[in-house]
Amino acid sequence: MRAEQSGVETIPEERPRDASDVRPVLLVASVAERVEIPLEACQSLTIGRGRSGTTGAQHTFPDELLSRQHLRITREGRGYLVEDLGSRNGTFLEGRRLTEPARLGRGSLLFFGNQIAVLRDVCGAERAALRDEAAAPFGPVPTFSPALASTFARLRRLARTDAEILLIGETGVGKEVCARAVHVASGRSGRFVAINCASLPAALVESELFGYAAGAHSTARAAKPGLVETAEGGTLLLDEIGDMPADLQAKIFRFLQDRTISPLGSVKHRRVDVRIVAATTHVDGPGGCGPMRRDLLARLGADPIVISPLRDRPEDIPGLFAHFATGALDHVEPAALRAVCLYSWPLNARELEKATRNAIALCDDRDLRIEHLPAAIRGALDRGPPITARRRAPRAAPERAELERLLAMHRGNVAEVARALDRNWNVVWRWIVKLGLSPEKLRHGRPPGD
Repeated sequence: MRAEQSGVETIPEERPRDASDVRPVLLVASVAERVEIPLEACQSLTIGRGRSGTTGAQHTFPDELLSRQHLRITREGRGYLVEDLGSRNGTFLEGRRLTEPARLGRGSLLFFGNQIAVLRDVCGAERAALRDEAAAPFGPVPTFSPALASTFARLRRLARTDAEILLIGETGVGKEVCARAVHVASGRSGRFVAINCASLPAALVESELFGYAAGAHSTARAAKPGLVETAEGGTLLLDEIGDMPADLQAKIFRFLQDRTISPLGSVKHRRVDVRIVAATTHVDGPGGCGPMRRDLLARLGADPIVISPLRDRPEDIPGLFAHFATGALDHVEPAALRAVCLYSWPLNARELEKATRNAIALCDDRDLRIEHLPAAIRGALDRGPPITARRRAPRAAPERAELERLLAMHRGNVAEVARALDRNWNVVWRWIVKLGLSPEKLRHGRPPGD
C-alpha cells in the first residue's frame, strides 16, 4: 500500500524475536558443505568421523582429519562446554588447541578437521530464512548467517514493491551486490545502473545525472541522456550517497519526490520509471546515516537496512572463500582456513576476494597452505582471545549397588568402570576403597545373569 502523502511504499515491519521461539544451533561450515545441528534436545553431542549425518547424540562427517570420536559438546546450565576427546589432529577454540574442557560461547569459533562451527541462538523466522537461502540464494553465494539471511528475506519482500531502499554497510561488505540482487528479484526489465555519488564532480552533477539538451553549453553539440534516464524501467543505485554535498543531495531529493527530469538547457519535464536503491558507509549521524539530509533520509526510508560486516558472520567465510577460489584449488590446509576465519577483515568481502586470489597465485600445486596468505592474516592465529576453561560441576558418587553392578559387569576392571561413569580411575578407586568393595574377587568370575 502506498502512503498518500509521502509516496513511500511500505511493507509490514519484521516481528521482534520471540524468546520462546529461539533455539541453540551449531552452524558447521567447510569449503564444501554447510550443516545445521540443533542442540536444544541434546544434553551431550559427540562429533567424529563417519558417514555424514546425525545418529542419536552423535554427528559424523566424512573427514579423514577427524578421529572417530573427536570432540564432545555438553550442556551446562544455559551454556555449553566443549572438550577434545583425545583426537589425533586436535580441536581448536578461537584458534587455540583445547587441552581441557572450555566454555563454548555464542559466536565463538570452533575448529575441527576441515570444519568451522559457530554456536548461534536462532529464531523460527531465521530458520525459515536460512532454508530459503539454501534453496534459492539471494546473491551469488548463499549466506549461512541467520541474521543476514533474515535481512535478505526482508530485501526479497521489498524487491517486489517499488519502495526506495537505503543500504548501510562498511566498505566492501557487498552493498552493490545486494542492490543487484534486489534488481534481479524485482523482475524489472530495464538496466541496473550504479552511480558513485562521491565521484560526481559538483559542477557537472546535474548534467551527469539528468543529461543535457543540444546547445546547453559550449561543447553540447548534441543532446545526451543522463545516468538516471539510462536506468529507465530498471534500477538506479546511488552509491555512497552520504558523501554527496548537501546541495547535491537536495537535487536527488527533488527527483525522488516526483520522478521527473529536466535535462540541462531544456524546459521540458519528463517522468522516468526507475527504482531507487541508495547505499552509504556512514553510520554515525542522525538516524544512523552520517551527514545525510534529514528530508532525503526520510524519503529513502527511516528504517535503513544494515548489511552486517564479515567479522560478525564468520560462518559465511568458508563459502565465500570457496566461491572466490572456484576451480583453482584441490585442498586448503586447515591452519590456513583457521587463519582466514579468525582474521577480522576490515575491508570485508572485497578484501577476502583479493587475499584469496593472491594466495592462489602463490601456490603452484593447487594446495593452499598457511604460508601463501598475507602476514596480517597468518598473524590472526596468534591473536585469539584466551580460552575460558570450565571444569564440569562435581557430580554425586554412584550408589553402592550401582558400583557393585558395574564392577560385576566389567569383571572387576576398574578402568572400564571409570570409563562407564566418565570419571578418572583414581576417583573410582577411592569410592571402591571407601565402600569396602573388592574388585579382585570379580576379576575372574562371571557377571550376574551370564
